[in-house]
Amino acid sequence: MLYYEVEGEGKSIVFLHGFLENHSIWNNLRDDLKDQYQIIKLDLPGHGNSKTYKEENTMEEMADEVITVLDELNIDKATFVGHSMGGYVATALADLYPERTENIVLLNSSTLADDDAKKKQRLRACETAQKNFKVLVNFSMPALFAAHHRENFKEELQFVKNIALKTPIDGVCAALKGMRERPDRSSILYDFKGGIYIVVGMNDETVNPTLFLTLIPNLPNIHLYKFDGGHMAFIEHYNEVLQILKSI
Repeated sequence: MLYYEVEGEGKSIVFLHGFLENHSIWNNLRDDLKDQYQIIKLDLPGHGNSKTYKEENTMEEMADEVITVLDELNIDKATFVGHSMGGYVATALADLYPERTENIVLLNSSTLADDDAKKKQRLRACETAQKNFKVLVNFSMPALFAAHHRENFKEELQFVKNIALKTPIDGVCAALKGMRERPDRSSILYDFKGGIYIVVGMNDETVNPTLFLTLIPNLPNIHLYKFDGGHMAFIEHYNEVLQILKSI
């Protein structure tokens, strides 16, 4: 079973971290929300304290593992907050387990599948990780923050780097291969009946928002927020994201 931590009381929010992250990325939000919600932070397969036993961890398999945690905690339904890769897992949950999904919050994520260029990039990243993981982390981490934010978020960038460097290489490659194979789940934008909260960084260099924004329908259950930031909205625009989560 996945490693998880639970704190607080009320409606359940499950936080799903991104690639090269772990449950500790959510500590500040946990502290500010635990008086209002039951907060479940977990480590997805191959990250943090959760082992991986496969060469490829698909988003569907990760979703199954998350449901196993909910079953263990006797939670029938939850809101899933997913950052980047965690958002891909959240969309899989909304697609495969709609009866267990209250709302989904996509932080710097997308319902789209990888295009061919991105698929090739995933494989190259795995090869780089196997040769020199530190190079991969040092090269990729600064780009997570918008260029105009990097000077002000030096400590946060170092925090994210330190987490990334603890990720096992087998978990890194298994996640890259799983993200590479995920399907387009844009149909949930129409089919899922719970709330869909979408947070976009207009300067995001990791998940380009341009095409995704054209696909988002104007429906009552869809709430779109656009910020002048990069891929780390829950750090770069912390107070705004906190208020979104408090409003759910």
